[in-house]
Amino acid sequence: MQTAWKKQGMDKFMEHETYQVTAEDHWKGMLGRMGKLWPDNRSVIQQKIVVGTFDASVQFLDGKKEGLITGQQTWNYYEKENKTAEPVFMKKNKRKSFGMSACQYFFELSDRLLKAPIISYAGQKEFNGKQYDLVFATWEKAKQHKEHDQYILYINKATGLIEYCKFTLRDNYLKTPGSGIVYSSIQFSDLKEIDGAMIPMTQYIYFLNPKKKTKKYLHRLQVQDFKFGAFDKSELYPNKDIKKIGNSK
Repeated sequence: MQTAWKKQGMDKFMEHETYQVTAEDHWKGMLGRMGKLWPDNRSVIQQKIVVGTFDASVQFLDGKKEGLITGQQTWNYYEKENKTAEPVFMKKNKRKSFGMSACQYFFELSDRLLKAPIISYAGQKEFNGKQYDLVFATWEKAKQHKEHDQYILYINKATGLIEYCKFTLRDNYLKTPGSGIVYSSIQFSDLKEIDGAMIPMTQYIYFLNPKKKTKKYLHRLQVQDFKFGAFDKSELYPNKDIKKIGNSK
C-alpha cells in the first residue's frame, strides 16, 4: 500500500489544496439508467474538489441541466443556476451528493485507504495476463458489516500501481429493494503524470467483479482535463457559518 501510494505520486497529490476535473460521464445500458447520478446518461461535467474533504461541486456543461451547479459544503447540499448565481441550500440530494463524494474518493483512493485501521495482505491473483498483489482494507472489523465499506486493491506486481479495486457500498443512493449492499469494481486506466501525480484519465466501473473487456463497463468516467489549483477553495465554502469538518461523515 505504501509503495503504491508513493508510485502513484500521492505525496505530490496531497500537497495541493484543490483540483478540477472536466470529464465525460457515461452510464451504460439498463443498469446504467438505473444507477446514473446525473440527469443524463451521458454528460460532460466539471467537478471542483477540495483535497482530503467531501466538499465539492459539479457543473453540467451540456444536456438537460446545462450550466447548473450542484455542490455540497460539509454535507449541506446546494444548487446554483450558473457560476454567478447565489447558492440555494436545500434538502440533501442523496444521489448527487453520492456522485460528488464517490468521484473524489476514487481519485484519492490510495491515500484514503492507506489511513484505514484494518489493512491486510489478501494473496496474489493473475488477471488478464498480469500478476497482482491483493490488499484488503476496511474499518472497525475485518468481517463484513453494514456500517463500513470493504475494499480489495489489485496492485500490479510489475509496476506497483493500483489498477483495480473491488468494493462494497453500504451507504448508497439507490432506493430499489435489495440495494442496501452494492458490490462493484473499478478499473484505473490511461494514467497520466500531472505535477508528479499519476492521474487515471479513464475509470471504468463494473457490476460485481472486474471484467477483461472494458466495453462491459456499467459506468465510465473519461477525463478531458485535470488541473491542480485551478480555483480558490473559498469558492466551495459559500456559507461562512457552516463549520468545516474535512473528511468526516
